[in-house]
Amino acid sequence: MPFHIEISEPLCSIIVAVSVQVKSQDSTTEPPVQIPKPQITLNVAHKVLYKTERVTLSCEVTGGPPGLQYDWYKNSEDLGEHQHNITASDSGKYECKATKGAMSEKSDSYTLTLEDPPQPQVRSDWTEAFHGEKVSLQCVIQASENWNYMWFKGQNKIVSNDETNIQGNTLTLSVQSSHDGEYVCQAVLQDRKVTTSMSTPYSLTVRELPQPKLSVESQWKTFYPTEKVTLKCSVKEDSDKWGYEWFRNGAPLPKDKDKDISLPGNTLSISSAKAVHSGQYTCRGRHLKRTPVTTGEAEAVQLHVNDNTPKPTITKHKWFEPFYSNERIQFNCNMPGDGWEYHWHKDTNPRITNPELTIDSVSVTDTGVYHCKAQRGDFSVNSETLQVTVKDPPQPQVRSDWTEAFHGEKVSLQCVIQASENWNYMWFKGQNKIVSNDETNIQGNTLTLSVQSSHDGEYVCQAELQGRKVTTAKSTPYSLTVRELPKPELSITPEWKTFYPTEKLTLKCSVKEDSDKWGYEWFRNGAPLPKDKDKDISFPGNTLSISSAKAVHSGQYTCRGRHLKRTPVTTGETGAVQLLVYDTTPKAAITKREWFELFYTEERVQLHCNMSGVGWKYHWYKGTNPPIINPELTINSVSHAHTGDYHCKAQRGDFSVNSKTLQVRVQARPPASLTLETELSDIMTGDMTLRCNITDGRQWNYTWFMNGQQLNESSNVLKVAGNEETIKSEFKCKGRNVVRPLYSALSDGFIANNIIFKRKILLAISGCLVCCIVILIIGCIVLKITRKPEVKETPHTDLFFSMTDSKNQTASPMKEYIDSSPTELEELQEKEELITDRTSVVHEDGVIKDEETPASEANGLTSFKGR
Repeated sequence: MPFHIEISEPLCSIIVAVSVQVKSQDSTTEPPVQIPKPQITLNVAHKVLYKTERVTLSCEVTGGPPGLQYDWYKNSEDLGEHQHNITASDSGKYECKATKGAMSEKSDSYTLTLEDPPQPQVRSDWTEAFHGEKVSLQCVIQASENWNYMWFKGQNKIVSNDETNIQGNTLTLSVQSSHDGEYVCQAVLQDRKVTTSMSTPYSLTVRELPQPKLSVESQWKTFYPTEKVTLKCSVKEDSDKWGYEWFRNGAPLPKDKDKDISLPGNTLSISSAKAVHSGQYTCRGRHLKRTPVTTGEAEAVQLHVNDNTPKPTITKHKWFEPFYSNERIQFNCNMPGDGWEYHWHKDTNPRITNPELTIDSVSVTDTGVYHCKAQRGDFSVNSETLQVTVKDPPQPQVRSDWTEAFHGEKVSLQCVIQASENWNYMWFKGQNKIVSNDETNIQGNTLTLSVQSSHDGEYVCQAELQGRKVTTAKSTPYSLTVRELPKPELSITPEWKTFYPTEKLTLKCSVKEDSDKWGYEWFRNGAPLPKDKDKDISFPGNTLSISSAKAVHSGQYTCRGRHLKRTPVTTGETGAVQLLVYDTTPKAAITKREWFELFYTEERVQLHCNMSGVGWKYHWYKGTNPPIINPELTINSVSHAHTGDYHCKAQRGDFSVNSKTLQVRVQARPPASLTLETELSDIMTGDMTLRCNITDGRQWNYTWFMNGQQLNESSNVLKVAGNEETIKSEFKCKGRNVVRPLYSALSDGFIANNIIFKRKILLAISGCLVCCIVILIIGCIVLKITRKPEVKETPHTDLFFSMTDSKNQTASPMKEYIDSSPTELEELQEKEELITDRTSVVHEDGVIKDEETPASEANGLTSFKGR
């Protein structure tokens, strides 16, 4: 079965026709097929193949059986292609395999190499060019094949025309401004439609021919004979690459034909100008390396050289002969032409460099001969001379009879000038100019002030010459002191304002400054206070004295000062002082605080004395005792000595008022007594029993103290364990109640000292006595029992006596024994008297006194009572 395969590509087209005759045979009857080794063939025979070309590989089996199946491999990987021909787009090792039935044969590997098209490069000696020059660019490719070249500027393809010409790989430009930019080239391989990539952009800068600038260094274009003139032709960019050509009035300016003209570098110098040098000058630049390149001509400069040199002229403004100092002198120096510098001279001394000489405020030292000199460069011209005479204006003086004034007075000041010219006068206070108004009036040379506080200060005057604005110096300052009318002060002695009949008082009106220059006027309730109409009122000096106040003297008092010399001058009135004089005088009042008709000792008595008004001193009196000076009388702990009659006296100045009398009665507090009770149990244990007694018949609670510390016991009996601490401690007690008196007097102090020791000795002696008596009785009984009876019966002497014997006054042996000799008890009592100790009594006021404590006998026992 014949079939036809056609493969077409944009760049190349290769058509391969394969004719295969397939005959249908029964496989079972065909003999084994032999397949020759396939060969891979290429459809083109170029030395170098490019990736952009279409390359076809064919698997050729020469003499092979029909009906073969083909498989293609690239770098040993199955490409999945089964045609006889394939199109290759990549380099690699290609293989093909022909298969029929179970038989197959693989070709040798075929190495295919596809290269990228070469990249062209643009080469040229030109990177910049001036308008009109010819520039050549070459597109260079290293490969030797035949290439066709294309040129691009930016994205636009270049075609040959009058300004651009392409020959082979060369682009020639007749440079225009539009040729500035980047150029790239590209090549196409002839007959193969292989196109290179674009070259790297090549930048060409097209520069306009620079415009030379012609300048005159002197900045002026009109000259005088012998002046120097310099013209400068300059190209700003790459100035070192340009030479210059000069023209005058359109014709080239030849060198070396005028000794006054030289052409160094880019300048034209005229060393000494003459009239023949006048004309229109231009220049142009010529490139030093690319000599055909010349700039356009510079803008022409017109030079004019005068035939002769005039003198500068001096212009005077408001000329006077003479000038006064502080006037303004203004001269102006002028010379035709530009660029002049003007120098002013006084006599032979340089003064200022300026076209104008202005002396805003001339002085006598400015007198002299003046001239100016006009100069530009090394060339100068002097003017004619001018004589200036300057005098000082006259000195004004301020005259007046006033050096000080009070507010409201009228003061006149005169400005006096000896010169006879017509002057206008000005007045100044400090730095401020005075103008006429309601308070200040200027008439001629006189300043009149209606004095206000603001007029205090220094005044100067100044005069101005009419039509000339010549101003004199300011006069010497004239000081005017404006004194505010002093504010008198009204004071009162004493300082209070409420009085009682017959009290004395004094009002004082005072002006602090220059008090000897002032008299005083007095007012009560707004009306003048007449003199000599009240015998109790007098006006010595600046005071108003009331010797004995009365109710009619009550009122509002003021005063003011009147100047003794300038009588119209009076001060304002003082602030008013309101006086109040009562009709009667009350007694001083005593205020009682926690008052009782009967005070107990140690209670607090507090009395307060008060009198209406201020300034009072209070004196407390009790009988003939010295007074206590205090508004308040306080007795913190009253005693019997404070009983008596009290009164207070309120006093201010020479005036005093007594209070009513007040009786204070004081009663002692119920006494508390502390006793030591001796009980048999106390003797046996060594403890103490203390009892506190108050004998006023009321029920009391009790407070106990040991060494000043309160104990937790409220009954009248205190049990104290006998030990070394308690026998050396001091005990006190007092009673407490809920009605006055709230507590009793504190008992005397009690200190046990050796009472416990004495009890122990007494107990030992008593024990010994009892033992001896018992032994004696037992011995007698034993003796009676064991004694043998005698033959002669004699009456037995009974050791003990009976009540019958006692009645019969018959002594028993026991009694005889006791009566015949001192008893042991008496001996022990003697010993006890030898060791009797003292007890201490501590009183409430803290003073401790030691006294002997006598022992009292009761039934053979001794008790001790604390005192």
